[in-house]
Amino acid sequence: MAEPTHALSVLLDDDVFALNRAVGVVRRRNLPIASIAVGPSHIPGASRLTVMMQTDDAGADRMVKQLQKTYGVREAELLRAADAVAREVALVRVHAPAEVHQELTEIAELFKAELVDEGPDVFVLQVAGAAWFILSFIRALERFGIMEVARSGAVAVRSAAPPVPSSPTSTSATETVL
Repeated sequence: MAEPTHALSVLLDDDVFALNRAVGVVRRRNLPIASIAVGPSHIPGASRLTVMMQTDDAGADRMVKQLQKTYGVREAELLRAADAVAREVALVRVHAPAEVHQELTEIAELFKAELVDEGPDVFVLQVAGAAWFILSFIRALERFGIMEVARSGAVAVRSAAPPVPSSPTSTSATETVL
């Protein structure tokens, strides 16, 4: 059975050395990483690193504690599925001869995807959502002939809803994420 995926959210100094140290901590644990994304945060001089990784609860807790001790890391937390929202973006280049334009447009509308570029016999579509949603969109386009896919990796934030208390039978405050 596969281990659950956890979202690790890390606020760090906006420099390559802090990013290198934080990613080094994750790399040294040798855990399967589903995705990794980094970008500017709302705080000047700080970046947000989001790592979706597969590990058990204890491994995720150890990772957070180790990151919290890392120079350049301002904050590290594990986002539980019940308390977080995670999304990613995908760009998909797909064969689009004139006879399938209408069908491709309908699929794009169904998935709330956007046509961001169009050329002779090619569409570039953008879709955002949970990883499973992106995968479903890609599968729906496969029969048209996918030329290229670029995915951003997931980013995650705390949900607007109040936190859900942990189960009394749980041995850890962490849970599987999206």
